[in-house]
Amino acid sequence: MSETPQNRGLETAIVADRLALVALTLFAVYGAAVLAAILPPRLLDPLWQLSSTRITVEAAPIPLLGLALLHLAAYLSPANLRLQRRREALARLAVPVSLAFLLIIPLQGQAVWRSYRLANAIADQQQASTSERAERVRLAIAQATSPEDLQRRLLALQRPDLRIQLDPSRFPAIPLPVLKRQLLSQLDQAEGQVKARFSPIDRATADRITRESLRVMVSSIAFAAGFAACAQRKGQLVPFLMEWPELLAQLNPLELWRHRRNLGEPGGIAVFPPSAAQREAEFFESLAPREELPHLTPVAKDPMTASPKRD
Repeated sequence: MSETPQNRGLETAIVADRLALVALTLFAVYGAAVLAAILPPRLLDPLWQLSSTRITVEAAPIPLLGLALLHLAAYLSPANLRLQRRREALARLAVPVSLAFLLIIPLQGQAVWRSYRLANAIADQQQASTSERAERVRLAIAQATSPEDLQRRLLALQRPDLRIQLDPSRFPAIPLPVLKRQLLSQLDQAEGQVKARFSPIDRATADRITRESLRVMVSSIAFAAGFAACAQRKGQLVPFLMEWPELLAQLNPLELWRHRRNLGEPGGIAVFPPSAAQREAEFFESLAPREELPHLTPVAKDPMTASPKRD
């Protein structure tokens, strides 16, 4: 079959439809992965927040690739109105997605700080409770007056985490001072084992969590910029990424103070920075300078060819 413009256009339309279908597939895969990780929601659990943000950021290349493929499909098939509307809708949806990735940064920091506080608080509470129970057992051992009295006191205070390994049936055969020393030694070992299980976060674990959180934060900034490059607000001609400098300038306290000062002066007019559309128009205008009109251009006359002046 010979290559014709009609066949070429048909092949391009087919490729665009395939790319659009692949993009929708990637969106579905990402949605399933994120929903499986965040459901059921536990907003007050810092561990749930850390795992949810990690899955969301690690799987972010999937929808970003899908959005890029959708832009490519719309570029290849400009006559497909349904595909163009889908691209515009997802480009507008990418604006809050980009901002959401930026919001992950403070949320990640807060979740790490809360997880440290919660883990240390639980460890302190468990160790304090273990020390309190161990002191009760020590007091019971010290106050016992006979092996039978010691056995009765220990059975009343026996706990799974501080269980004494000695056989109470052998208590009468052991002298009371020796028995007390053996029980105190067993108690110290049991107390140390319990406190080791509920120790605060060590330095190695803290460094690992910190590095993982920094990786998530840096990746969130990169993905926010990537989605902003594929995002476009309604009525704008440039990607949302090109509007970031303008938005950041408007949020600058110094710029806001200058604007209020200009408005407060008599006859003052607030001069705001040009919009992204105006910057784009000025850029294209600078590439193609305005041509000079012929009737405004002075023409130099040659004195040799000039007509003589009549009297």
